[in-house]
Amino acid sequence: MAKIKSAGHHWWPECVSEHWADDDGGVTWLLPDNSVRKSVPKNFGLIGNGHTIKIGENPSEVTPWDTSFEAEFQVADDNFPSVIDWLYRLDRCYPPFSDAAEERIVHVSAADKQFEMLIECIVSLAVRSPKHRETAVALAEEFRGPLPEWNRNSLIGVNMRNSQRNAVRSIRSSGKAMVIFSPDREFVFGDGFFHNILAPVEHLHGPKILVPLTPWMAVLFAKPSSYRLDPRLVTLVATPSEVDALNYAVQVYARNAIFYRSERPTVTDVFALGKHMVFASPRNSVDELIHKIPGIPPRDTSLDAIFYPPTN
Repeated sequence: MAKIKSAGHHWWPECVSEHWADDDGGVTWLLPDNSVRKSVPKNFGLIGNGHTIKIGENPSEVTPWDTSFEAEFQVADDNFPSVIDWLYRLDRCYPPFSDAAEERIVHVSAADKQFEMLIECIVSLAVRSPKHRETAVALAEEFRGPLPEWNRNSLIGVNMRNSQRNAVRSIRSSGKAMVIFSPDREFVFGDGFFHNILAPVEHLHGPKILVPLTPWMAVLFAKPSSYRLDPRLVTLVATPSEVDALNYAVQVYARNAIFYRSERPTVTDVFALGKHMVFASPRNSVDELIHKIPGIPPRDTSLDAIFYPPTN
């Protein structure tokens, strides 16, 4: 049996992060304390042994029982360049733009293999994200308290090693996606972003993901319990205010890192907390946009007064 050596693994793969380089070739990392760090894309989104399950208490120790699941993401990484290129070539609306988002939505066609590869790619970013890693160890820490680093990392690996294949298998070519273009305002990326894929993944119930792929393009995916199959894929050209709202969602779900190309965002109160947070109710910009995707029915608001009462 081959021994697994220590290695660094990217949760933000270089084939994606390279799209965030500014005119000087760098990406800027904004921290919750409002400080910034700048470096080349490949230096960000990296975790030592992030996709390795090491049994020894010393990370440098090699044991016969160590395993790696880095290969789980190889299909996504191999296909990200062609997927991003395909998405950029999709038809979309052009000026003059309507105020109503519904009138800026364009139906586009997608072959099964194209759609499946899109799912493979965006799911890989959700599964590899630090936010997902935290869910992989959250239950153990709730019952046992703080864990030794080696124990914590091994539990994370064990609980997320099958997340990619199980999540993709649950979705396959189902669900609906919206490719969002932003010609006037840049998207931001983070060490957490809007999605509900929790580790360990067995079966997904109502999966939804909003992931910025480049500063000018994001993908919104949802598989609600009930929806009309066609159209499976649509595009939307977003207004600056819509992009600001989606960027706020990234700050809610991120913890320690917001990455941007050239437009420095303002640190919000929620990102300043330095915690992976979630929206408390479906009355948020991302869920509202999901229900604007043609074929997804309006959200049932009949119980909102009970479960989401207004706050003073």
